Amino acid sequence: MTEDGFFRLAAVRNSKATLSAQERHGLSPLASVLLGRAMSGASLLAAFLKSEERIILDFSGNGPAGKVFAESLHIGEVRGYVQNPECVLDFSDSTASLGSGLGIGLLRVSRVLYNQYEPVVGVVELFSGDISTDLAYYLTQSEQIPTAVMLDVSINKEGQVEQSGGLMVQAMPGAPESLIQTMYGNLKKIENLSDMLATGYSPQEILKIISDTELIEMSDTPIDFFCRCSLDRFKSALTTLGAEEIKEMQAQNQRELVCRYCNSHYNLSDDDFNDIINGLQAKNN
Repeated sequence: MTEDGFFRLAAVRNSKATLSAQERHGLSPLASVLLGRAMSGASLLAAFLKSEERIILDFSGNGPAGKVFAESLHIGEVRGYVQNPECVLDFSDSTASLGSGLGIGLLRVSRVLYNQYEPVVGVVELFSGDISTDLAYYLTQSEQIPTAVMLDVSINKEGQVEQSGGLMVQAMPGAPESLIQTMYGNLKKIENLSDMLATGYSPQEILKIISDTELIEMSDTPIDFFCRCSLDRFKSALTTLGAEEIKEMQAQNQRELVCRYCNSHYNLSDDDFNDIINGLQAKNN
């Protein structure tokens, strides 16, 4: 928070998490940039939550990427995927831009909060498809919070993620319009976020550049690409099927389970199948 209480700010450096996502999912450079930005945006919003409350960003469009999904917890865990991980842009089209990767579609923002049985959900049309502008548009239009968002991912000549990060500034109720305009002007001091991260700027140092007043640090959390999937969780999910369906899976040797969020692979053994079947039969009896 700024010392005067008129703004709350967050910055994230998640280069390792974005590189991990790229390697896990086999992402193209386009998919890597889109997912890296989405994960940064989710982590920035999660910074304003509590403990294990979480943010889910779901960008769905008619572009080559299809869907870009990112989920982050306040404690720093983040995960995500791109529906079409090998997506590319057709640069023979002179109008192609990063936003063309998502194209026309919707942004769905879900907050999973304590003491809320259902997530708090908001939906808007994609404004540009570049993730940054779409997120700022959602927060300003749907939640009526004046917000500036800057997200950046750099890719090297080999197509690998080098830097990834972002920052977010939100005006609090009562913030004078003159200070809001000054803050937006200060954001222009950040010409290239990836370059600043590459030269060693920390998130705290970046935020100090754009603030004219002292900042009060509310939290500082390491970011890690992390998924809570496990074989036991998959087995538990399979109990929603019938015993006959599980037997058919076993007979057809359908043993591999893949987590779409982190691309981890699990294999069911005969003992695993028997555990699931016995549990279902015992429940039915």
